Amino acid sequence: MAFFPLQLAHLIAPQPMNTEFSPFLKAVISFAHPVLMLGALAATFYALYLGVLVRRTRNADAETRKQLIKAKYNQRHFQWGALLLAVWVIGTVGGMTATYLLYHKLFVSPHLIVGLSTICFAALAALFVPLMLQGKEWARLLHITFTTLVLGCFLAQTVTGLQIVQKMIGEMLGAVIN
Repeated sequence: MAFFPLQLAHLIAPQPMNTEFSPFLKAVISFAHPVLMLGALAATFYALYLGVLVRRTRNADAETRKQLIKAKYNQRHFQWGALLLAVWVIGTVGGMTATYLLYHKLFVSPHLIVGLSTICFAALAALFVPLMLQGKEWARLLHITFTTLVLGCFLAQTVTGLQIVQKMIGEMLGAVIN
């Protein structure tokens, strides 16, 4: 049997989506992203705390440094940073997917633009980690700069995200009342 690309055309052609979700599933889809991202925000502050301890360890006198090194703040900061990068990317894609599933479009808004920018800043912060491991101070400063931008954007995202959640709750309550 010969392979004909036209036989596969139905697989790649846009198909109408049936996205009638039960109220429970709609709530799960709607609130998974905000809950995940609030958890990520808390974890981001913890990673920041570990990063400050890494910096304190690096700048401490010899005797204090010996004690601080035992706590392995650098390894813990690296592990939390790697985990957060994955959660941020998954949370961003998940939020966009949920929006598309529920509303059949993406809303170009400050929340979307700042969210995508945040992921770019996080990727740039991660870019400098290998250079930091080589002892390059300029890479540390750029890492700190980009992670500060990530945190600032993340805080702005929390404000706009909570406004979106309020709107979704209003829509859901309106649908239940009607």
